[in-house]
Amino acid sequence: MALFDFAPEVIAEATARGTLLKPGWYNVEIFSVDDEAKSKKGEDMTKVVFNCLDARDNDDNLVPGVKLFTQFMPLYPAFAINFVNALGANLGKEGKKGIKIDKSLIGKKLRVFVVRGMYEGKSNNQIEDYRPAV
Repeated sequence: MALFDFAPEVIAEATARGTLLKPGWYNVEIFSVDDEAKSKKGEDMTKVVFNCLDARDNDDNLVPGVKLFTQFMPLYPAFAINFVNALGANLGKEGKKGIKIDKSLIGKKLRVFVVRGMYEGKSNNQIEDYRPAV
């Protein structure tokens, strides 16, 4: 029995998972939506996972398969405004319409602005803003 699987796809996934992106705008596609997620405190939230289509590391190398995620909570709807507007909701404008954040969004493309942040003492990629896909 092998202790480690060094298949190319396993190595690529592990590399992508640990990649810290160069801060900037990236094209993403919504990969999954979990609208039944719970926060550590047990509060309702929706977790959205993106597949980064043009991820670049510090050396400007293209790194396929990088996943980014964000979480939205019904208690704080203002944090989702730029996200839903990037998908065409037009919140805060005349003739506004809403968008439900659910699995129907899988496959939609948009742009995200990624910065470096810290979570539990570790550097990570954090999404700071959203724009429509170009």
